[in-house]
Amino acid sequence: MMFRGPAVLFIAVALAASFQLGRAVPAESARAAEWETVGELQRPRAYGRAVPLSTGEILVVGGLDPDDPEVMSHRSELIDPATGRVTTLPQQLLGRLNQTVTTGWGDRVVVIGGTEFRRGAGRSTYWAPVDRVEVFIPGSRTWLTGEPLSDERSDHGATALRDGRVLVAGGNQGARLLRSVAIYDPSRNAWTVASPMPKPRTQFSITTLLDGRVLVAGGFQDDGVVTASTLLYDPAKDLWSPGPMLLDPRLNHAMVPLPGGDLLFIGGEGRASETSERFDYRLGRFVDAGRITAPRVVAQAAHLGEGRVVLAGGLPFPGVGSFSPVSVVELWDRSTSSWQTAPGAPTARAFGALVSTDRGVYRVSGSEAEERAARTVERFGSR
Repeated sequence: MMFRGPAVLFIAVALAASFQLGRAVPAESARAAEWETVGELQRPRAYGRAVPLSTGEILVVGGLDPDDPEVMSHRSELIDPATGRVTTLPQQLLGRLNQTVTTGWGDRVVVIGGTEFRRGAGRSTYWAPVDRVEVFIPGSRTWLTGEPLSDERSDHGATALRDGRVLVAGGNQGARLLRSVAIYDPSRNAWTVASPMPKPRTQFSITTLLDGRVLVAGGFQDDGVVTASTLLYDPAKDLWSPGPMLLDPRLNHAMVPLPGGDLLFIGGEGRASETSERFDYRLGRFVDAGRITAPRVVAQAAHLGEGRVVLAGGLPFPGVGSFSPVSVVELWDRSTSSWQTAPGAPTARAFGALVSTDRGVYRVSGSEAEERAARTVERFGSR
């Protein structure tokens, strides 16, 4: 049973470029941090999403296990970074992939859209976009069912605005790409319609900048092109405008917010697979951030503190003909704008999640070799 295709849209891009792996020597800062296995999820899951909570815990939602008869993960789990203890919450949720998980008003976690695995007539199976909204309240550990989307969608973008509302943009319904935008208010459990993006777009990065504007970057457009374009949305004016161009078109890449408002973009398909770039918030443009050692797509990245970013996992690009996640772990140093190899993780995995905490970076979920769903929880940081 193959799940890689339905979960992430891999776009074939014709390339004339060749890829050369640069050499990297571990830095002292890289040696100071180590990986360790700190716990296990109650059930293996790949493609799960994870976010830090105001309680200090880590919430894990969604995903699947291809070896499980139910396939989808219908329950959420809480990880206590202090002890490594994992707690499964009793409430059953909609099992799904490609949803967004965003912390908004009142520290509520809003899970929106995605794709659901369904069984059709006979033995047929298919993936369908959903309109489901679920809201988690950390203090009481309870889930609420929110007002549904007006448009079913997956592979969309979501970001919390400065007032705690959650803006949802673009995505797709199967092969149909969307440009519609809506804003969810967790305090009222209500949606309002916002101005649509200029063109349909899916699988892009999205974040709210320090000045309150929203930046949309990269992704795939309805013209069949992986784009280097960005957009800026002003919530006060309900207005979209063109933003600065990325240095490389990016799809299936990683994005990490940095202290001070900058953003780091890493990897992706095509020539972007071995590059990184930084959005300089003060200058309002993208600048080169160094070459990564192992070209990769769908990597996991997170801020480690002290101006460093850890990059782990993903799939090699170009592909190697089998499901073999990248094992090389790298650290980016803002002071030198360069990448260094770091200690290897206990497992190599793709489609996982990295979460930054004050105790280090935690990795949960993911697909290991031969697409086995991962169960262990791994931590990277100083002991």
